[in-house]
Amino acid sequence: MKSVTLYAAVVAFAAVLCSCDSPEMVKKRDQQALEITKLRGELALIEERLKDLPPDRTADLSAIEEETKKQQEEISKLENEIKDLESKKESVRKDFEEYKRKYVIR
Repeated sequence: MKSVTLYAAVVAFAAVLCSCDSPEMVKKRDQQALEITKLRGELALIEERLKDLPPDRTADLSAIEEETKKQQEEISKLENEIKDLESKKESVRKDFEEYKRKYVIR
């Protein structure tokens, strides 16, 4: 029984010592509480900004890049076709000029 009473007295004494905060510790605790409040506010703002971010478009980007590649290939093919048609046009024009020289149109 004495050990239980002694143990209870030690616990009570420790509780009394802990409850007597020094002014320096109280000031530090208050500063930390203010800083925690400030940081929570900043965190709330950052979380709000994160909610407002546009959705991730990397999946769309790969599809767009693939479409761009196809369009570039089509452009290249069409440019080659244009060159071929221009050379054919020049050939036909030369043939027509020869024809006009050979058979004079009146």
